[in-house]
Amino acid sequence: MARAAAVVSGRLARVYFALLRAGRPVGVREVQRLAGLSSPSSAKHYLDKLVELGLAERVSEGYAAKVSGDSLMSVYVGLLGSVVPRLVPYAVFSTVLLAVFSALAKPPFECIIVAVVPTALLWAEGVRLLLLARKLAAEGEARGVSKLKR
Repeated sequence: MARAAAVVSGRLARVYFALLRAGRPVGVREVQRLAGLSSPSSAKHYLDKLVELGLAERVSEGYAAKVSGDSLMSVYVGLLGSVVPRLVPYAVFSTVLLAVFSALAKPPFECIIVAVVPTALLWAEGVRLLLLARKLAAEGEARGVSKLKR
């Protein structure tokens, strides 16, 4: 699975993110549209490559993303129709916990600072990974729109 993380980039990553974003099994033509690919055969090629790498599986309704703990791609999860890094929900939880603790317990300022640092790191890494996923998704959508205009 370490090999999968090394080769998932570019169009292959866009196809994987499209599968994650869908959150359900999708067909080849829908993947073509979601990832902004030029033809169903190229979508099928990338889907088969994802299946070979163990990042997707063929099911009766089409193809579905698989998230393996061994893969670097496992840092992303499909959530409410979008792809988000797993760190973002942790950052939200940490922020809410910190706010409630600060309001109810009135801890010393030093304790709050000690808790703010890891929360800020969670947010920084989560946002960085979120921007990377959005960049890949936007490239796929831009390619799909430019092909529709031709």
